[in-house]
Amino acid sequence: MSFPFSLICAEKPDQSKKLAAPFPHQNKGDHIAIGQCEMFPQGAIVISARGHILEVCEPEEYDSNLRKWSIEPLPFIPEKFKLRISSSTKSYFNAFKKFLNDDEIKLVIHAGDAGREGQLLIDEILYYLNNKKPVKRLWLKSLTKPSVIKALNEMEDNKKYEPMYLEAVARQRADFMIGINATRVLTVLLQQKGINKTFSAGRVQTALMGIIYNREMDIENFKSMPFWDCYADFKFEDYTIRGKWFKEDGEHIFKHESAQALVKFCEGSTVKVYSALKEEKNTRPPQLYHLSTLQSEANRLYGLSPENVLNYAQGLYDKSIISYPRTDSQYLTPEEANWMPTILNNLSKLKEYKDLVPGATGDISNDKRYVDSNKVTDHYGIILTEEETDPTTLQEGERLIFDMIAKSIIAAHYPDYLFNSTEIIISVQNRFTFKVKGKQVKFEGWRSVYNGLPEEQLDEQGQFDEIQLPDVSEGEEGHITSIELKEGATSPPSRFTQGDLVKVMSNPGRYCGEKEDYKNSELSLGTPATRANIISTVTKRYVNVESNLIYLQPEGRILIEALGNGSYLTSVLSTGNMERYLSQIGKGKGSYKTFIERTKQITHNVVDDLKENSTTWQFDNYIHDIQEADKIGSCLLCGDTVIDVGPVYGCQSYKTTNCEFKLYKTISGKAISRTNAVKLLETGTTALIKGFMKKDKTSTYDAYIVWDSNKKTTRFEYVNNRRDKR
Repeated sequence: MSFPFSLICAEKPDQSKKLAAPFPHQNKGDHIAIGQCEMFPQGAIVISARGHILEVCEPEEYDSNLRKWSIEPLPFIPEKFKLRISSSTKSYFNAFKKFLNDDEIKLVIHAGDAGREGQLLIDEILYYLNNKKPVKRLWLKSLTKPSVIKALNEMEDNKKYEPMYLEAVARQRADFMIGINATRVLTVLLQQKGINKTFSAGRVQTALMGIIYNREMDIENFKSMPFWDCYADFKFEDYTIRGKWFKEDGEHIFKHESAQALVKFCEGSTVKVYSALKEEKNTRPPQLYHLSTLQSEANRLYGLSPENVLNYAQGLYDKSIISYPRTDSQYLTPEEANWMPTILNNLSKLKEYKDLVPGATGDISNDKRYVDSNKVTDHYGIILTEEETDPTTLQEGERLIFDMIAKSIIAAHYPDYLFNSTEIIISVQNRFTFKVKGKQVKFEGWRSVYNGLPEEQLDEQGQFDEIQLPDVSEGEEGHITSIELKEGATSPPSRFTQGDLVKVMSNPGRYCGEKEDYKNSELSLGTPATRANIISTVTKRYVNVESNLIYLQPEGRILIEALGNGSYLTSVLSTGNMERYLSQIGKGKGSYKTFIERTKQITHNVVDDLKENSTTWQFDNYIHDIQEADKIGSCLLCGDTVIDVGPVYGCQSYKTTNCEFKLYKTISGKAISRTNAVKLLETGTTALIKGFMKKDKTSTYDAYIVWDSNKKTTRFEYVNNRRDKR
């Protein structure tokens, strides 16, 4: 297939290079020129955006009176939404404008990311510039040369994707209406109560905060109860085994007197084997990753934040190493399954995997656990591409993600893990029962792929303890040789990790409340593409992350308590239903107009409810907590207190003595945690921070932030420099 002189519009500079790679091309500064070739007989031009180069205008850009935050004009809902050109990406916009107005260009090829945000990112530029040229949609699932050629040959008219564009616009405008108004009214009303902070609220982030708040309350209000577990050693003719008391409704005894009575009754007693069940069981290899499982697993294994995992995965995609990462499917179509022999062969050439690939003898092409076209919509599961890769050239975070994906592919081709499971029930004079459980590995199967990991990382349920039990016959008699009680206490619900939050957002149905019949429904907060950013936003504003555990901060308490019970913004069900309706718009089954009108009404309700609720707010007890929580440490310039001030950690003396010490909370696209800010003030250096974005935004780097006592400022210290000094 061939095309006229075309303008190919990519989402990022790195992707534009990949789109030009299959053809003769030359970099021309603001564009890449593709030379004459079979597919483009007259050549083509490749340009790129740099993320969103158009932004939704702020309220004060509609009406200068809105520059000052006040209650009276709220809610503010524009009659017509306006976009502006981002000052940092004006040169990219100018390139679009120049080439879209070029009469020689006969066809525009939309090559934004294959999802609703990618659809919006390019479409909004085309609409803004009133493009009249025909537009084809390039739907890419991989950036390898064969995939680019294949996708170009399969392009469809961009009009087919208009519902997806409308879905993205609806999302953008709903977030603006709800977010701008809720944030302003909350902030102003709380300032009237003496809390001088900005309280951001949003359609998805606030629902997530509601879940975090409820978990924090469950932990705080938890009343621990003591219990006793009873263990006994049973002597039979040829062996001794140890079992634990249980009954159908539990295995703990909550009254000490009852536990003591049990021990007294059982001491020295005769026993009989009530049942002995020995089964051979198997565990299938894990499924392939989609973005949410990749994020949660990488967080559990390596402590990586969801945002970092997405950045590393995006970097691998941009390098043509993995398939499109923002997917919610763990399945392949038969076409991708046919690539597996090549991918495995490539892995066999790498020292890290050469000893593992020979065991990958299975064929997944007919295995519905991995290959099912009915469960693949826009994108298939995350796999490696057919291109050879040298992992040693990747930065550490990218190597970890590459390794996880590589091993998931290898393990999928391995046999099942096989083990014998034994459960023995012992009866004490037909009154009490004890259970003995054992497990014997017969064949490691796919588990051998992960032998380099600790066992608790292989199986978070802790099922890998191997206890081999003797062969036992039902009715066999013995006696108790010893019995003991072990005291314990019930534990509060566990704290969320960042990885847990990904799972919560992927499947929040069980947090809807018992009155709602949505336990097993398809309900979600955000999308795979947006969840990492939402979690990052929440961790910057309302929670602390310590040792990967989520702790609610006073600001988070105030946010949720100010909104009150029954708020639309904290309702998982309401937010999930909104996300579901957005999805219907994208499929052409929902009405954009209906959604926007409903959102306008929701915005009015949220503002009215906050105004009414504020008359009963009592947050005096939180003001001291916030002031104390804001304190970070001693200023490295003047010795006064450094506090948390919006976007920075800054010296509180800046108003009185003009002390200029500040540490921005986000540097080169990377959030600087409170923990690292404290460490810098105490020791002069942060811990190693991974994932700073380079200026060209095509890759990341790792560095320490250190205090330069000579220049009286902070600076980066790179890993190699730190290593050299040591």
